[in-house]
Amino acid sequence: MPWPGPVHDSFSNTVPFGRGDGAGDDGATLLLSLPPMSPIRKPASANSKPSDLFEQRIHRIHELLEGSDADVTWNDRVVDPDQPSRRRQIDVTVKRDGRLTFVECRLHRERQDVQWIEELVGRRQSLGAHSVVAVSASGFTTGAIAKATRYGVLLRDLRDLSDDDVRKWGSSITLTLYFFAYSDVVLTLAFSAESLARVDEMRILDELARHPVLTSMFNAAARLVGQKLIPAVEEKDLVANFGFRLGLDGLALCGERVADFAVRGKARMVCLRPSALVQTYGAPRQGLATNDAIVENYNLGETAIIHDGSRISTHLDLSALRLPPLHQFRYVSVIGQETLDHEVLSINGLDTLRVQNGTVGIELMSCGDRSDQRTCRPC
Repeated sequence: MPWPGPVHDSFSNTVPFGRGDGAGDDGATLLLSLPPMSPIRKPASANSKPSDLFEQRIHRIHELLEGSDADVTWNDRVVDPDQPSRRRQIDVTVKRDGRLTFVECRLHRERQDVQWIEELVGRRQSLGAHSVVAVSASGFTTGAIAKATRYGVLLRDLRDLSDDDVRKWGSSITLTLYFFAYSDVVLTLAFSAESLARVDEMRILDELARHPVLTSMFNAAARLVGQKLIPAVEEKDLVANFGFRLGLDGLALCGERVADFAVRGKARMVCLRPSALVQTYGAPRQGLATNDAIVENYNLGETAIIHDGSRISTHLDLSALRLPPLHQFRYVSVIGQETLDHEVLSINGLDTLRVQNGTVGIELMSCGDRSDQRTCRPC
């Protein structure tokens, strides 16, 4: 997905990528284009059914509500007592102190009626559950509510809060993601004079584009510039220059040993602050004060923060991001109006920890003598 809202502006002033500041005017720097991590990479949510994503959201809510002493499982398989060789699928199960609770979910447009409640009553009895919770994204009919009350089926739904309700609640969280934006990155590769004469420039570019050394290089750069670029200085538009050597014993390119591997470049921090739709999770027709949980759903894939009083659970869906070239996810900040107990943090899409796309410069030279630097036609 694109960068939400006004955060697009934070990427409009990035330093143009391309030849490094050490390239000079003699064409001595090759340009290496980094490939994407996956040419057809899609957000995780794009590969899942909407009903599965809804069930996973409900699973995360109950995971927080039940606490660490309960076993909360999504898409569980429960043994059928009448047919022990068969296992029956349950959307979410909660196991605690020998008690089994089924949480069944419906993502339909229409309100759920008596028929579904009767099915759940039968399933609870047939499979030996102690209790059952029915969760509907669209609410319940009056008849369904009456039937559930009579037979002890707990009903839950998700309802959007108005802006006025959100203000009354007063516990919204500011979620900020921080990234390093690299520019003017140049790799200097030193070979012996004999090896330098044998290396092929195009083959060097091809091997480097697929080599894990690039991940090591950017991780080392992140550790170095991370001493200056921290969330506290995000508004200062600070640019950190970096330069270092990597000790890479045994590194070979074009079949020739690389004697020295040096890196230089610049980095600055940019941030992304997605907005949220706030929902309440609880029994139908109950007010804000009697809800089970409050959920902030951010416009970043399945990213959400779930509130149970001062306890929160955060799920980051970084797979929904389309990062600009040479950007790398580094930090996340969760700031609320009060002290928070962060019980759960889950992250999807860890590819964003690796730099993808973009262009870096490559200099080839002879060991210990910059005058022997190879002059190469930029690619």
